[in-house]
Amino acid sequence: MVAPARPRAVVLLCALALLTTTSCGYRFPGEGTLPGGATRVHVAKFENRTRDAGIENFLLEAIQTEIVRRGQFTLESDRSAAQLTLEGAIVSIEKRPVAFSSSDEALQYQTYVTISAVLRDTGSNKAVWRIAALREGESYGATSNTVVTDSPDFLSGSTLNPQDIAQLSDVQLSESQERDALERVFRNTSRDLYNAMVENF
Repeated sequence: MVAPARPRAVVLLCALALLTTTSCGYRFPGEGTLPGGATRVHVAKFENRTRDAGIENFLLEAIQTEIVRRGQFTLESDRSAAQLTLEGAIVSIEKRPVAFSSSDEALQYQTYVTISAVLRDTGSNKAVWRIAALREGESYGATSNTVVTDSPDFLSGSTLNPQDIAQLSDVQLSESQERDALERVFRNTSRDLYNAMVENF
């Protein structure tokens, strides 16, 4: 009759460990709080320091979507209604080839985006949090034989379907894949920016 007591003891130890970590303030990433316990946030359009016109609009939409998706804070369209305002800049966009054919044709590219951001107290305009350089990257195929149509990224985020690929030139395909990769970069940037703000990284 001693053996059945072991699983019970293990369960009790696990429960005690969970209780201990909870009481010590452990939480999952992205479940922290904003500086000063703020709950109302306004997101200003980021300054675009690159030559890619209009990408600041896509970043703004991605950040707003992330805040709404998390549901922890109220997104205010009017700056004066918010306790904190998030603003910043798209510092750079880089695109570099990372794989080549035997004839030196670029087969795959990596695109990187770097942003800076600051949270300001809306009333005083004082900076309460900032990040100097948040950098994210994504790769994409530039030719039809390098696009993996059954990959999670393609299936969930591509604007193309497998039938489209055969109809496009390599230039058209590369441009489409670059746009899709940039959207993924902005989604990932928004996710990591949110986590950094609430965890005070």
